Amino acid sequence: MAEKYIDRMLDMTDSKYRLSVITAKRALQLSAGAPSVLPADQKAKIHNVVTLAMRELATGQLTTGQELIDEGRFFQDYQRQRQIELQKQLTAERERERD
Repeated sequence: MAEKYIDRMLDMTDSKYRLSVITAKRALQLSAGAPSVLPADQKAKIHNVVTLAMRELATGQLTTGQELIDEGRFFQDYQRQRQIELQKQLTAERERERD
């Protein structure tokens, strides 16, 4: 890993494996639309979600362990939001067809 805060992140977990799992889960959440805890100016410089997840973890603002966001609930919420967006698009297309 080329992340400069790797030692700090390893201290937050009990193994490299757990760090990898936590980082991967957070990267999935970010790619699915979860808001980042980093300031906008820092976030704009990072284009890789795994790097973004590692930087977030290094800040100490994320909670690891049992209090991580429940992935099932997160993805259900994401799917609901996506369905609402698709329904709005469909409604807008139908409105344009009527005109």
